[in-house]
Amino acid sequence: MNWIVVEASEISSDRTVQVAGSRHDHIVSILKKKTNDSVLVVVPGLGNFRFQITMISNNKTVLEEVETLPRVLEPLTIHCMFSLPRPQTAKKILHLAGAYGLTSLHFFATETKNKEYWTSPVYTKDWKDLLFTGLSQTGNDHLPSVHMRQKENWKQFLTSWMGSVHILDREGSCEMQKFPQSPSANKDTLFVFGPESGWKESDHLFFKDQSFTKISLGNINLRTEFAFSSLLYFLFRN
Repeated sequence: MNWIVVEASEISSDRTVQVAGSRHDHIVSILKKKTNDSVLVVVPGLGNFRFQITMISNNKTVLEEVETLPRVLEPLTIHCMFSLPRPQTAKKILHLAGAYGLTSLHFFATETKNKEYWTSPVYTKDWKDLLFTGLSQTGNDHLPSVHMRQKENWKQFLTSWMGSVHILDREGSCEMQKFPQSPSANKDTLFVFGPESGWKESDHLFFKDQSFTKISLGNINLRTEFAFSSLLYFLFRN
């Protein structure tokens, strides 16, 4: 945790904030900070700041804003859809999305066998905290929007998407090097990650009928989190 994540609603009118729990423990035990030391703070939606520690007690730390810092990271303005992955995989996806500042994530149960994952705390209550772990690592201040689409049809979602749709598939064309390298250049682009077992034949026929582009990250089957990480690398390099 390089940055302390503080929500705007936590900051009082005198520009101070009290943090407790894991954030307090991190400041004291990991960062080894003391009164009058400064810490780096990211406020989702507002930016990057330097705060000074004005008081440390056994269970809380009081911080006061000192200065506004230049934005440390230009968010990666893409959208991603996932065939509902295992909860442990989803944790890594949410962390990376927060670290890079994606615009949105959309989760669908494209197969009946993975619908049971919806009951996991990752998808019901923990997803925002997992995004925050990404923000705290990189200092990104853009909080991705997350959509748990339990009752929606994923194919209807794709056909109604207003931007470009790219299907990740190992048999697709290897065109990643042609995507613009600027983090904001792929606005309104949706990248679609399917089941790790691969798309069904009926899915491929659907993609062909809709003229969706299939792109490859290499001619091997990748676990979802590795494929996602590879895509982010390709798009964010500059």
